[in-house]
Amino acid sequence: MMALGEETDPSASLHLHECEACRLDFDTLRRVVTTMRTPPADGDLLAPPDDMWDSIATELRISDETTPNPRSRESVPVSVPITRTPRRVGRFAVALAACTALLGAAAGSTITWWATHTESSTAPVVAEGKPLESLRANSAGFASMTDRSGRRSLEITVKGLPRSSGYFEVWLMDNSHTKLVSMGVLGPDGRAVLPVPDNIDLREYSVVDVSVQPYNGKPDHSGDSIVRGTYEG
Repeated sequence: MMALGEETDPSASLHLHECEACRLDFDTLRRVVTTMRTPPADGDLLAPPDDMWDSIATELRISDETTPNPRSRESVPVSVPITRTPRRVGRFAVALAACTALLGAAAGSTITWWATHTESSTAPVVAEGKPLESLRANSAGFASMTDRSGRRSLEITVKGLPRSSGYFEVWLMDNSHTKLVSMGVLGPDGRAVLPVPDNIDLREYSVVDVSVQPYNGKPDHSGDSIVRGTYEG
């Protein structure tokens, strides 16, 4: 759609700016559109190989009646006024059909990307577990401890993460909040399933905490927590 000069969703424009492969396809399609919109001059067209049009017709499943046979064309006297001959009209129609098919395929790919991107970006985050205390406006957390076949895991979801140039780390704490163990980091969707070592006493470390951590190389808790509370299980 953008190659045709039409307005599109802002997310598609952003994707085009960030994706080199799509940008190369866009540049190619823009050249095709520009070429098709420019009236052809008789002296500017080069005669292609005779079998090229047959190949295009075969690829597009165009019947022989639509594609004129260049070998069957009779010679035209020089004195005849220059007009667009049936051969040129036929070839132009085939070229137009080829470009239309190319643009249609590209547009379909763009629409597919936009639909899947929009669907994935607007999909709600499913939260399971016990609600945690929110320490930031618009943030909400849920956490549970599971034990499957002797393997313990901390499952945590945080909605409404604040904007940050750092990352979000998950901790287990005791009730006094003075003893803590780092468990891992949240994923980009605000979720994480983190393995819990067997030597951690969950009766002591009964509190889960999520903090905003800067990229400063220090392993200590930043003191900037988003959610905190006891987990389910």
